[in-house]
Amino acid sequence: MKLPNNCFYKGTLMHNRFVPKNHKFTYNIFYSFIDIDGLDDLKKKYTFFSYNKFNFFSIYDKDHGFRNNKKIKDWVKNILKKININHMNTKIFLLSIPRIFGYVFNPLSIFFCYDFDGNLKALIYQVKNTFNEQYCYVFKIKDDAKKKYYKHSCKKNFHVSPLWDMRGKYNFLTFKPSNKFYSSIIMEKNKKKVFQAILDCKYQELNFNNFLSLLIKFPFLTIKVILAIYFEAFKIFIFKGAKYYKKPVLKKNFTIIKK
Repeated sequence: MKLPNNCFYKGTLMHNRFVPKNHKFTYNIFYSFIDIDGLDDLKKKYTFFSYNKFNFFSIYDKDHGFRNNKKIKDWVKNILKKININHMNTKIFLLSIPRIFGYVFNPLSIFFCYDFDGNLKALIYQVKNTFNEQYCYVFKIKDDAKKKYYKHSCKKNFHVSPLWDMRGKYNFLTFKPSNKFYSSIIMEKNKKKVFQAILDCKYQELNFNNFLSLLIKFPFLTIKVILAIYFEAFKIFIFKGAKYYKKPVLKKNFTIIKK
């Protein structure tokens, strides 16, 4: 196996809530998929991309991991130590929406942690809510060349929305990044599917033309993401009969599944 390439993934994000009434919406989106060791090299190669600095597109350390100015990779290393993975022999790729004109809100980012032979060793799902809180679901992976996707489950441990309580279970399905990328998260309650989110994207080379094309097509994507969250929540609460739940105190910020 070989390591993936830096790229963009452009496609659609679908949310479907099944209770108390069905509510479904889909919008166009793109993500960057970047080796975090190469962020300094990218900013030198592309004038419209920056690392920890304002630009058309940018990635900041404080948007991920420790949520301060400490390096993203140092945070990932700490996580890998907890699951007994040799972080010195690791390449880490981050799937996330970059800042556009200095702003971003990432409801979900995914860290793909590979060894130098291209074997996936861990997946870290980094989830944020609109209360400026962050939680990570960490899964240790047993990879082989025949695997095309990974399935894992865990208890819901994070208050994502005031329109959901804390009960539930997540079922994750994530395909290996390739010429396409697909990831699904299903939430269950009492073995019944109550919510599903699907990210379905196609590979785009990371180059000047695609940078420019995405900037023209999605100049306000990051603002659209946060506005869509509030707008759809308003419709679900007012017109679909969803209940409001008070946010509990966040007592820890990650769940680790080693099997």
